[in-house]
Amino acid sequence: MAPLLVLIGFLLFLNFDSTRREVEYVSARRAAEIADLVDAAVQSQLKLATALSTATPLVHDDMPAAYARAREFQAVSGAWRTVVLTDPAAGRELFDLRRPLASGGEPMAPFVAAAARSETPLIGNVLRDRLGVFVVPIHVPVMRDGRLRYILTVEMDTAAVQGIVAQRAPAGSVAAVVDRAGNFVGRSVAHERRVGRPATRYVREAVARGRSGLYKGVTYEGLVNYTAFSTAPQTGWSAHVAVDSALIDQPRSVSLALLAAVAITCLGASGLLTMVAVRRSADRRRDDERLRQSQKMEAVGQLTGGIAHDFNNLLTVIIGGLELVLKRVPPDDPNRRYLEGAADAATRGAKLTSRLLAFSRTQRLALQPVDIAAVMDGLSDLLAQSLGPRIAVSVDIADDARWVLTDENQLELALLNLALNARDAIADGGRIAISTQRAKVRGRSPHDRVEIIVADDGHGMTREVAARAFDPFFTTKDVDRGTGLGLAQVYSMARQSGGDAVIDSAPGQGARVHLLLPSAPAGDASEAPAGSTVISTNAHRGRRLVVVDDDEGVRRVIVDELRHLGFEIQEAAGGAEALDLIKAEPPDLMIIDFLMPGLTGAEVARRARAMHPDLRIAFISGHMDNAALDAAVHDAVILRKPFLSSELATMVTRALEADPAPRRS
Repeated sequence: MAPLLVLIGFLLFLNFDSTRREVEYVSARRAAEIADLVDAAVQSQLKLATALSTATPLVHDDMPAAYARAREFQAVSGAWRTVVLTDPAAGRELFDLRRPLASGGEPMAPFVAAAARSETPLIGNVLRDRLGVFVVPIHVPVMRDGRLRYILTVEMDTAAVQGIVAQRAPAGSVAAVVDRAGNFVGRSVAHERRVGRPATRYVREAVARGRSGLYKGVTYEGLVNYTAFSTAPQTGWSAHVAVDSALIDQPRSVSLALLAAVAITCLGASGLLTMVAVRRSADRRRDDERLRQSQKMEAVGQLTGGIAHDFNNLLTVIIGGLELVLKRVPPDDPNRRYLEGAADAATRGAKLTSRLLAFSRTQRLALQPVDIAAVMDGLSDLLAQSLGPRIAVSVDIADDARWVLTDENQLELALLNLALNARDAIADGGRIAISTQRAKVRGRSPHDRVEIIVADDGHGMTREVAARAFDPFFTTKDVDRGTGLGLAQVYSMARQSGGDAVIDSAPGQGARVHLLLPSAPAGDASEAPAGSTVISTNAHRGRRLVVVDDDEGVRRVIVDELRHLGFEIQEAAGGAEALDLIKAEPPDLMIIDFLMPGLTGAEVARRARAMHPDLRIAFISGHMDNAALDAAVHDAVILRKPFLSSELATMVTRALEADPAPRRS
């Protein structure tokens, strides 16, 4: 009996020790996640500020335009309280978005002077701004001919950090992010009272000893705790997760009477309890990893969505200008091939921005029943051409796993990306198998999900590569062979469709990518997608159109193309000017850029409809904020930048032939 009791006592000790280590592991993992997520969020804001620092108005010292562009970037960011441009040579601010441009600048702030001396991008510590609000300053130097011209300072709201901390803090814990000076940037408890103030001595002493670890301390609320912490590599800030010390320091002994009473029960149930504990722990870690991946994709999406918007404006001018020139160049002109090459490169650039926007947080897919078999039929010729004769492709679409709810164009792009990725993993010929089946997802009916499997017999991936394969811009290919966006698009398509994407691979054993998508009832496969037909504009020649866009290059391309098609055009560089044009008489159609300084496209549309309730309106936009577009004018036609002249003509014809806006009583 004694050996039995010793064994039971040892098992109970192991169970306690496992519980203690699980608490420590979860705390350390959450601290590392918070540090990584905050680092990614701050770095995305730094990259957005860097993009603003290279904007054309700053290059040309056009302060009114630079002020307006800064407001656009502030709207895209969602986390900037203000943007300040400082001339370090004069020692004064040139503008601050909290004040009108003409109000004059304040003297240069001391913390900006320190950034000017470094002449490198700098993420500052938390401080109180002129309005008494705690912010994080991000400084970006604006260089001219190798010399410092301006300092661009973005003041990031600490609420962006606090949101991550509050969301990721385990139940019953106190989590916080502390800057390099030892002051709170975000806190899950009493954030408003503690932000910007010094952390406890336990926190500061732990950070001074190392970049990560576990320490014992007491919070400001009096919680005696063990705290796991981790330091972010880029910002140098540290994330701390404090849990009640009782969870780790609980008694390590149980009375012999209790041991004797439960000995047999413990022996019988220990195996079952261990299996349940292991399974729950694995499920929790997997769910944590998926949430972390989703948050990381969202942070990158905020950055890419804003940058892609500016690229789309540039590409609209380039593609539209080249199309107009090509219409005037004879087919036998020797210079035509250079123009066609430039047009092809610009079109490839448009595809790249489309892939960037595929995982931008503002894009919403057009979800509808999609026939996987029809998609594969449409891809067959392209796959044969792209994969080459040395790679055999087999397709097996199950009858009961054929229809899914997703965006058809994005699914087609995802399958093409997976096939090309598999091709690159096959060195000297091999097989790619594409199949579907009803997915077996725990807790769901087998009719809820369809699993698309793309398998290859290539060289496979290590666990580390597979874990990062869906990250945007991550690639193991040579610089000239991959952008790192293909698998990111696949992951984003699956998640935005309400599904998931998983990679199963090992070195030397090929790879299997599993796309889990919601199943859908069979739809009408014969129905052509909207916008697939080019419509003639001849019936509408001579009709009056008003074009509103603050970007002169984009506006000029649209106006020239529409005049070439025979329309009577009036143009405006802003909302107020456009509203003056239509006061006396409404045009047949108003084409409005959605994202403009001053009056936004949405506000222009609302005021125009207030003047003329039957006015037809079309939006052009390089930013995929579908929700904002829908809320602006629900019945407006929308054209995405960049676009071809044929797409512009089709959009205008559809808008003119649509029923006038219904009057509201």
